[in-house]
Amino acid sequence: MKTPRPRKKLAGAGKLDRFGLSSDICRLLVERVKDYAIFMLDTDGYVVSWNEGAERIKGYTAEEIIGEHMSRFYTAEDAERGLPESLLTIARADGRVEDEGWRVRKDGNRFWADVVVTALREDNGTLVGFGKVTRDLTQRRLAEQQLGEMSGRLLQLQDEERRRIATELHDSTSPLLTRLTARLYGMRQRQGNEDTELTRSMDETLTLAEATTNMVRTVSNLLNPPMLEEAGLLASLHWFIDAFSSRSGMRVDAHLPDIMPRPPREQEVALFRLTQEWLGSMQRSGYTAAWLRLMMGKDKLELRIEARERDRVVARSDRRDPVDASVVIAHTQRIRQLGGRLDLDREAVAITALLPVRGSTRSSRATS
Repeated sequence: MKTPRPRKKLAGAGKLDRFGLSSDICRLLVERVKDYAIFMLDTDGYVVSWNEGAERIKGYTAEEIIGEHMSRFYTAEDAERGLPESLLTIARADGRVEDEGWRVRKDGNRFWADVVVTALREDNGTLVGFGKVTRDLTQRRLAEQQLGEMSGRLLQLQDEERRRIATELHDSTSPLLTRLTARLYGMRQRQGNEDTELTRSMDETLTLAEATTNMVRTVSNLLNPPMLEEAGLLASLHWFIDAFSSRSGMRVDAHLPDIMPRPPREQEVALFRLTQEWLGSMQRSGYTAAWLRLMMGKDKLELRIEARERDRVVARSDRRDPVDASVVIAHTQRIRQLGGRLDLDREAVAITALLPVRGSTRSSRATS
């Protein structure tokens, strides 16, 4: 903990009131401080002013906090790794810095804060201190966490429902379509090689019946790929990418290992569903090409999907943004529940999933 300093005025601030603020700044604060803690620091990060919003959010009165270092508001872990000083260094170099993270109130309770630190300089460029604006976003953070947990659970329920529908679809339609095709073939054979309108009609009907059988099989496999359970993620991704490219016309440049240990089933399902939904979202947004890479190292499993167009990275202005916030939140929570993280890069229109590698006795091959 930094040693408190004697109270002092901020250089260049003019006449200050009891909060250490000039009359002009007070006027702005009166208009905008209801949900913000707005205060000032000297060049070393010690508090030299305090407003009512800061007192309400952080719990300290002006008399208690002026002269204390800003590190008092940070968790012990963040203070140890030098986060307060790092933020001042960035603000000093770039003019401002924004950060979100846990902060500590006077009573020791934590709250989730959005913080903006701005360097204050005189006309000649001399640094006279920093302005710090803090918003309490704890309720939003909790709501996001609850939404994420709910979304993750909904994805699990969705997988269960897909499995049920796929099973019912297969069990109810497969026998009927098989019998229908067999009867059509029998009738066609009895017709012989006669080139009549009935023969041509039966050939067309056979073609439609086989196409329907294949479509039902494809839909069933997309809902619940049996290959994912039997052969693993690699074989399933190869099958899905080929089928998706053929069906949608979207070219997918896939870089997959030839063989790798199979991750746990939950990870395989999570990465397969992420690929399925992200490529579908990109295709609906107008992209005609994508780049996909799956890598497994000693300690992490990484899947990255990136938009491409004519072998170049697509600029955001070229196509509509494929990001669906609800999908991203749901998959982020699902990956987080598995001990990993999901990174979204809007500029490159890319998504990266990172999962921890866990031991497995099974192997997955590119083809099966």
